[in-house]
Amino acid sequence: MKQIQAATKRLPQVAALAKMWNERVLNIFGQEVIRMKKLFVAAAAVAVLAIFVNEFLDVDPANAQSGSRGFGGSETRSEVQRTERSFESRFWDWLQRVDYTNWAPYPGATANAYPGQSPHGAFLKMYLNRIAAGQPKKLPQGSILVKENYGKDGETLMAVTVMYRSQGYDPEHYDWYWVKYMPDGSVARTPPEKGSKLIRGRFPSCINCHAGSEGDDFAFVNDGN
Repeated sequence: MKQIQAATKRLPQVAALAKMWNERVLNIFGQEVIRMKKLFVAAAAVAVLAIFVNEFLDVDPANAQSGSRGFGGSETRSEVQRTERSFESRFWDWLQRVDYTNWAPYPGATANAYPGQSPHGAFLKMYLNRIAAGQPKKLPQGSILVKENYGKDGETLMAVTVMYRSQGYDPEHYDWYWVKYMPDGSVARTPPEKGSKLIRGRFPSCINCHAGSEGDDFAFVNDGN
């Protein structure tokens, strides 16, 4: 009986000790949880940065050579994996991510569709990135012009043609890189009777047509302005 009474008297001390240990354990685990959260945030930031480097900084036709780059055998495995997808595919994905439809039309023009002509659609919409819109007469290096080609109804998207000026890509023709996409993002091809060639890169038909532009800049958008 005395032992029970003695144990009962110590119950408050035991309870206080248990509470103290519980608080210490919770404090330790709480700090560990905070540390794990910080590690997770840091890892996520690194992953996002890696995606940015892989998908954005490598989008340059001057490096891509209108498709997958050729390798001489000295490239690392990561470099080879990064270039397994063609430049055109990565460029299309980038255009979707930045949402080029939010870019400005040519200064002074409306964002509405306007009549087009062959080889483009019956109606067209033009979008300029900030570099091009900032200096439309010069169209400096880094300029991107996106043209949506619509059918006769003015609503059915038939193709998306893009001009991208990249320094050193094709100096003889104002460094323009050309590509024609289908609405699903695949690269368009010439008709079978013309070899079913991918319409991309230093494409002769694009170059020959735009050679008739004013100012020797291979761009019609700023003619007469």
